[in-house]
Amino acid sequence: MSNVLNDSSVNDSSVNDSSVNGNIIFIGFMGSGKTTLGRKIAKHFGRLFLDTDLLIESRENMEILDIFKQHGEKYFRNLEREISELIQNSIRNSIIAVGGGFPTAVSSLQKLGFVIYLDIDFDFMISEVKKHPAELEKRPLLENLDEAKKIYDFRKKIYKSQADKIFTINHNNYETVVDEVINFLKNIKEFE
Repeated sequence: MSNVLNDSSVNDSSVNDSSVNGNIIFIGFMGSGKTTLGRKIAKHFGRLFLDTDLLIESRENMEILDIFKQHGEKYFRNLEREISELIQNSIRNSIIAVGGGFPTAVSSLQKLGFVIYLDIDFDFMISEVKKHPAELEKRPLLENLDEAKKIYDFRKKIYKSQADKIFTINHNNYETVVDEVINFLKNIKEFE
């Protein structure tokens, strides 16, 4: 397990150990901005961007919501583990956003790349997702906010334990975090 770093610290040995394949892995709860930030970071550095949920949808030829309805969560988590093996064995120098539950199915994310956790406050995330009704429809978990909060609290511990670096998302600072991530990555020799 790697060291968890806060916004202002960098542990060079952790960076070197985790970035063997040059991948950057974004983790965090749904609505934390993994895909949005990941795309911007990939564009900035001229890297391939992948979203594990989109890979799974493409492979299964159905949306995540339908996979859950037709096959259940266990089946979906197995798909995530298969995508993890694909990333570990075949993907290099890419920016990858993983689904919110991916770290619960895949225990050693550092084998996939350097792990950045986008830590978002639950209430702020809810207010942001509600601004986009189409996104809200894709997230049935948010229909029951009490249950969603329990899952959020459970996963937050997993995210922190898997992270090499943590960036906090709050009150419309997405662009600031993009800049912070870019500046952070510019200081990693293996990422140049």
